[in-house]
Amino acid sequence: MTGSITAMERDTMHRKTAGQYREQPGAGRRYERRPEGTKRYERPSRGMGGYERQPGAGGQYERQPAQVRRYQYEGQSARGYAERRIDRRNNVIREDGRRQTARQENARRQNNGQRNRTEAGSRTTAAQKAMRERRRKRRRAIRLLKFAVGLALLFGILTVVKDGISLAAGGLPGMDEAGKAKQSIFAEEGTGQTTCADKYAEKLSELLEKNQETADYVKSYPDREKYMNQPVDLTQELQSGDVPLLMQWDKRWGYNAYGDNMIGLAGCGPVCLTMAYLHFTGDISMTPREMAAFADDNGYCVEEGTKWTLWTEGVGKLGLSGEELPLDQSVMERALDAGNLVVCSMGPGDFTTDGHFILIRGYDANGFYVNDPNRNSNSSRQWDFDTLRGQIRNLWALGR
Repeated sequence: MTGSITAMERDTMHRKTAGQYREQPGAGRRYERRPEGTKRYERPSRGMGGYERQPGAGGQYERQPAQVRRYQYEGQSARGYAERRIDRRNNVIREDGRRQTARQENARRQNNGQRNRTEAGSRTTAAQKAMRERRRKRRRAIRLLKFAVGLALLFGILTVVKDGISLAAGGLPGMDEAGKAKQSIFAEEGTGQTTCADKYAEKLSELLEKNQETADYVKSYPDREKYMNQPVDLTQELQSGDVPLLMQWDKRWGYNAYGDNMIGLAGCGPVCLTMAYLHFTGDISMTPREMAAFADDNGYCVEEGTKWTLWTEGVGKLGLSGEELPLDQSVMERALDAGNLVVCSMGPGDFTTDGHFILIRGYDANGFYVNDPNRNSNSSRQWDFDTLRGQIRNLWALGR
């Protein structure tokens, strides 16, 4: 083997001669493959020190630039390294962007959750308020109901006590003025004190049901004898200077006969004529009692009440004038402006359920002034033409 060269040694010598290997210092003078494109006797940097042994000068090392060492070690060019740095920076930027997006998404979700919790809390609070309000209303209603029940019980107790007192006094339990008036009529009817009781009891009862103002008149019916023949003084009715207002159910003349009836039940016509006569003449001797006798004696009283001819022929016998008028507001106002009065025959409506006479004594912008011989309440208000027009059957102007 001495002096002979093996195939491996021959190949190594060939490679060394060709420049592919360089001798390395150290034991055994080993060779390593040199990267293509590097200078002879150069090798990659060793560790972080960046030194490599250079031939000559005692085998000292000199420092190589970091980029050169990194390029040599990684086998990359300067341009490739810069591109990798840019890529890494872009990756960092993209990662930072993804993290920022993730943080924003988490913040948005947290805000949405907080908003949802706030809305849910608001709904819960509103529902609680509504429930409290319903409870308060329910408690208030219960208190009002208890108060109403207590009041009703108290009223019932007072009614029982009042009825007991009335019963002890000889009356009927729960009887008001109208009831007492009816009781007085039918009590007389049962005793048979007069033959008129059977005739007028039902009519007086109907009169009271329609007009509570007649309660005293109906109640005093059993004592009518002391009013029928008493003298009547109308001086006080003329003191106002206006057209006097007289009621047909006035006890001073209401029980006197008018045909087959009583003035209080059917004497609206004679009473209206009496008001007009007193206004124009001032003669207080002509009371409703005398006027009813005049109409009856001259044939103006019929079973239904009073004939319409009383307002044309009849008034002429008393020294007055009567003229039939058309149903026209301006005509009525002109008649009143001339100092006349207007008497109207009324059909069912505000004044009657069958037939009735009223007297119109004046007017203004708010309507007509009326003297109703059956109701004070109708005489204390004004009536517009449209309301009266649908109820007027006929009308006449009365003058001197």
